[in-house]
Amino acid sequence: MGARASLIVVGYAKVPRTSAVHGASEFLTVSLRIDRETGAIIEVDSTAIAGMVRDWVSELLVGVNFADDIGPVLAEIDAHFLSNAAGSLKQAITDAWRRYAAYRSS
Repeated sequence: MGARASLIVVGYAKVPRTSAVHGASEFLTVSLRIDRETGAIIEVDSTAIAGMVRDWVSELLVGVNFADDIGPVLAEIDAHFLSNAAGSLKQAITDAWRRYAAYRSS
């Protein structure tokens, strides 16, 4: 897939001071590469400190159609990501989802 066939959407959220991520950055960023034609997430990156967390977030999001409701994704985070940064992760994904929805409606 060429660069023009995809779209980069980035979401941000503040992280709690008690989170390990806060030591490196005040914000958690989730960067998504989305197929313009299908709306499917094809690649994910984040500023999460631990590589395992970055990998888990990628596994969670790759293949998700970002034009759909993200409620099930947020529920997965609630059920399987036990961290004081879980709210920040959900907020960053929601922020990216809102940006993508605004792009689609323009």
